[in-house]
Amino acid sequence: MRGLVAAVGIVVHACIMLACTACGEPAAPARVEQSLGPMDALARRYGRLRRRMYDRGYGRAQQMQRTFALEGEGVGIAVDLENGRCTTWIALAGGGLRDLRARLFDGDGRELAVDEARGEGALLHVCPPPHPAVTSPHYLELRASEGSGAIVLGAFVSNLGAGDGFEELFEGIVSPPVPFQDVEAALVDVRQAMRDRGMDVDGEPEFRRMGEGQGFRRTVQLAAERCYVVAARGGEGIEDLDLFLYDARGAEVARDIGPTADARLEHCPPTPGPATLELRAFQGSGAAGVMVFSGPEVDPGLPEPDAVQEAAPLAVLATEIDALVARGFVDPLYLVQDGVLGPGETRTHEVVLGPGCGLVVGAGGPGELDLDLYLVDSEGNPVDVDTRVQRTARVGACPEEQRAYRVTVKAYGRGRYALARARAVLATDLAELRVATVRAVDVANPSSRRMTLEEGERARIEVGGCIEAVAGGVLGVEDVDLLLLGPDGEPLASDTGPASWAMVRYCAEDAPVDAVLEVVVYRGRGEVLVEWHETSSS
Repeated sequence: MRGLVAAVGIVVHACIMLACTACGEPAAPARVEQSLGPMDALARRYGRLRRRMYDRGYGRAQQMQRTFALEGEGVGIAVDLENGRCTTWIALAGGGLRDLRARLFDGDGRELAVDEARGEGALLHVCPPPHPAVTSPHYLELRASEGSGAIVLGAFVSNLGAGDGFEELFEGIVSPPVPFQDVEAALVDVRQAMRDRGMDVDGEPEFRRMGEGQGFRRTVQLAAERCYVVAARGGEGIEDLDLFLYDARGAEVARDIGPTADARLEHCPPTPGPATLELRAFQGSGAAGVMVFSGPEVDPGLPEPDAVQEAAPLAVLATEIDALVARGFVDPLYLVQDGVLGPGETRTHEVVLGPGCGLVVGAGGPGELDLDLYLVDSEGNPVDVDTRVQRTARVGACPEEQRAYRVTVKAYGRGRYALARARAVLATDLAELRVATVRAVDVANPSSRRMTLEEGERARIEVGGCIEAVAGGVLGVEDVDLLLLGPDGEPLASDTGPASWAMVRYCAEDAPVDAVLEVVVYRGRGEVLVEWHETSSS
């Protein structure tokens, strides 16, 4: 049943035992239905709700009014109860009010009924007995638990036992509550990555349900000689989140307006003071969360003389390219050898790929620098993205003919970067390209399987012995995970990073021969290519 329905000293009687006024509808109601004013969207939704109450046998609304509540605040309304009859209050929220709660108190402040269910609607149903008389007055409290907006309240009076119940009364009229579990889980992953960088959570994370074009702001206090990372994640339905940071004067100091549901910015303020953080749902609607991290500002300086080549982005990139060449990639071309990036800054470069599959690889430095790559076509449509928290990143495409693309480089930290391009002659689509970037170089004719999976769907492959497996998805598969499970379901190895490819390895003397390789599309949907190689454990 929607809401918590409370009965105040309810006594069950046959109609013949009650006063006549409790057995039939009164000739003239004590209250008359009032107009709600202009028929805006909230009034139209309430009209549908009122009709449902009438169709279910609760009579016509005998009292209606409109009010407004600010987030975190309540509105008190004096209400009447009829002895020996039931009164049902229906409240419906509009505007930005996303979570409405209701409670009923008697004149002595005792709580008689409560609806603490999350959502845009609230319902209270009380049935005082005919005797003794109900003490007046009573007070109804409507509280805006999340968001601010208008509220329409209606009261329906019915006989004891009348009505067909309240199951699914609000169905199709109020938006279902959006769960934040997926968003919270995504921010937990970010939290671990930030901890690895020596950064701690600064304040509490915030979660909101956002419609397309909506945004919200919050004030954050910034300290000098510290750097701040703000990470936002969107849930199902959110396609593009944007982040902005403004200083105390209102000037924009950092932004992330990339075309993804993951946004992140970094800022190292020169002076302490308040700043304003803004999160906006540029495209799509759904749950979103944002978290702030902070840590001491670190000057990357110069690496030790004997570690220059190890820390230099170009040297790291050269190692990545050599590994790709060993896997069958050809025609490596260095696009940028010594680019410079500050915290939260971006650089955009033109690159030509095709015909066939091509990969753009980036490396940053020093080692604690986090480098991300975004690849879009000439019209600005997203093609591929790599936002893993590490100093290297790669994106690719498989056009049928030669095409121009733009690759955007973003860094979290101060440092330098290098970019290169390579062609994959053995790949025919994006799934094969992604698999080719991480497959073992010395494996000939591995076992393989293609499968089409929906978001959250799992596929299982029986394997055994020493195992190495890799999976890659086509465009539309944003995050694929691999898990190797033992005979009792215990995890032997896993790769659940936020990437469109994954790889697992496992080998032990007592490796089970009946292990299961589980393939999961954590985000997105589409075709996934899985390759695996098994050898004897002896």
